[in-house]
Amino acid sequence: MPRTVDGGYELVLCSACGARSTLPDRCTNCGHREYAPPTAPTDAALDARFARFGPAGTPVRVPRLRPGPIFRSLRGPAIALYVLLGVTAVACLLAAIAFFHRASLVDQLLRSKWSAPDADGANHSIAVWWGLATLAMVASAVVFVVWFHRARRNVELFPPSVQRLSGGWAIGGWFCPVVNLWFPPLIAHDIWKASDPRAPMRGGATPGRHPLLWAWWSTYLAANVVLAVGLTGRESDGGDAMTGSDAWVAYHESYRTADTAAGWAFLLMIIAAGTAIAVVARITGFQIEREYAFLVPPTMHPAHPMHPMHTLYAAQPTHPEVAPSGPVPGSTQPAAPPIPRQPPPPPRPKDPPAPL
Repeated sequence: MPRTVDGGYELVLCSACGARSTLPDRCTNCGHREYAPPTAPTDAALDARFARFGPAGTPVRVPRLRPGPIFRSLRGPAIALYVLLGVTAVACLLAAIAFFHRASLVDQLLRSKWSAPDADGANHSIAVWWGLATLAMVASAVVFVVWFHRARRNVELFPPSVQRLSGGWAIGGWFCPVVNLWFPPLIAHDIWKASDPRAPMRGGATPGRHPLLWAWWSTYLAANVVLAVGLTGRESDGGDAMTGSDAWVAYHESYRTADTAAGWAFLLMIIAAGTAIAVVARITGFQIEREYAFLVPPTMHPAHPMHPMHTLYAAQPTHPEVAPSGPVPGSTQPAAPPIPRQPPPPPRPKDPPAPL
């Protein structure tokens, strides 16, 4: 409403009836309400809105702001995995040698060529290298899960990224029974495909993804299955039976079979560690390329409008030029007529000579 001042009082003229009103938002004569523009909330109103408790202790819903995904480099976990998986492969090789050695000693025992010192040394070697291999595998598993989850979170920033499982399964998929048999390779396939920066140019094809990932996962599962079957197949009774009895022979044959299976399981674990290193290297390399794409701007082509050598920023001529005539290149329209030139102005008559 238009405002006027009369006798020290601020009066408002109603836009509907033209009467004077003392109310800023409503006419006291006709009741017409004027539109009042929204005002910004005061600090007290904002404090009350975001407070945990309102007046009289009533709870107030506090809005929660969830941060967006942040790119985290894979270099650190990848380097740690290269070292730990290498140590795991060496420890598994020594453990496999120890198990095969004790299996040969048990075979000699069954053929009556037993020597006690060799048995004690074989048991000690298995205890040392098996323990070292177990520690290395546990450390590698912890770092691998960290690397795996970080790689899964990073691909959410890479368009287009189609993930069949949520990011939480990058951790939970390793520990939930039954689903841990196929969720990890499924997530790994999606991570590889989304991380490869050249996959969109190939129509989504990612060479080498299926052979390497399935070689890693199949050897890892086979190693665990063979080791579990071999260790659970040992006979619990018969070690104290009479030498040469059926129970004594069955007991030692079960140990020979278990040691042989454990040796092959550790050899498969070496292959799994090697293929895991290759998988980590490929995915880490892809995401490092993506990281450089985020940090370093692409090189501008000379035809780019912002390039310094572009014609937009080239030196312009200072002398005027005649407007071009004729057809526009590539156009089917008839040529425009040339612009007629203005005739020069007539010469100015000379002044008559002044009289003498």
